[in-house]
Amino acid sequence: MTQRTDDRRGGYRGPILTAAIWLALALLFATQNYVTIRNQGQYVSWWTLLYREIPVWVIWGAFAPMISRLARRYPIGGDDGYSNLLIHIPAGVTFSFAHIFLVVAVASILREEIGTRPFWETVSTTFTNSFAITIAVYAFLLTAYHALDFYRAYRSRELAASQLEAGLARARLDVLRMQIHPHFLFNTLHGISGLMAKDVPAARRMIARLSDLLRLSLESDGAQEIALDGELELLDKYIEIQRMRFGDRLRVDIRVEPALRRAPVPRLILQPLVENAIRHGIERHAGMGSVEIEGGSDGESIYIVVRDNGPGIGGAPLREGIGLANTRERLAQLYGARQSFTIENGADSGAVVTIMLPLRRGDEPDE
Repeated sequence: MTQRTDDRRGGYRGPILTAAIWLALALLFATQNYVTIRNQGQYVSWWTLLYREIPVWVIWGAFAPMISRLARRYPIGGDDGYSNLLIHIPAGVTFSFAHIFLVVAVASILREEIGTRPFWETVSTTFTNSFAITIAVYAFLLTAYHALDFYRAYRSRELAASQLEAGLARARLDVLRMQIHPHFLFNTLHGISGLMAKDVPAARRMIARLSDLLRLSLESDGAQEIALDGELELLDKYIEIQRMRFGDRLRVDIRVEPALRRAPVPRLILQPLVENAIRHGIERHAGMGSVEIEGGSDGESIYIVVRDNGPGIGGAPLREGIGLANTRERLAQLYGARQSFTIENGADSGAVVTIMLPLRRGDEPDE
């Protein structure tokens, strides 16, 4: 019922707006004529002038749709612009004469101003005196239609371009996200292969966890974002797999503010960061390996920090692999300048990866 009411209101807006425009023109010209006559030292009622102007502009309002159709059929732009202009010249004269004829006819009916003068003589005199004005009005309506048509075409092209750009961005994000799956899968299968030679039950458990993880990661509705709580669930499955590989050598500590668990974050944003910390930190660390994941907020942004106690990134420029490179590009595609992604050495040891994202609650739309 609400939609039907809105559609009905929308259907009324066009005619009401059109009538308001023509009434405004009648008010404008009546006021201008009133001021001109008063400056000449004569007196005339403003209402009388408005009474005379209303039929003039109402008739133009009735002609406007016909002129619009004529302009659409014979546009003055493009290859046929000059030849179509030759059509509009006689059309303008015809509309001018028809307008004056109707105005005089209405005046003769509503105000007995013609008196004893023959009707056609009044039409001829009025046509001679007002021809330039009526042709100018026809030209104005013709130009206004083309200006509106050009504007609509421009907006249509702009909308099509923005939709194409959005479609390309979504396609690029999908490609970047799907690249993570085979990369992660290859590394996990490599770990399973290593366990098969020394701990078959552990390898089987690892395969079961891998199955759960793939099911969760592939159960996607196509959205690029997921609640942080869901992302942490995926991360837990991955960490279980890694604990089977490293045993007591791996310690993972996750600290996330409870209020942020519904905040949207990119899918598979944490797994590449933790995988990078394990591969480049713990695998190269002889003792206990530690990975810390911290999530917090400053009120406007959400920050996610991943720390490890490995050797760090050193002084040489960091060479980012598939996981980190895709993470950086996905963040840029999704949030533009509203995000940041940094990798640096820790204060004591290891590496620190920090992501800053715009904070939105789970029930808030992205702007």
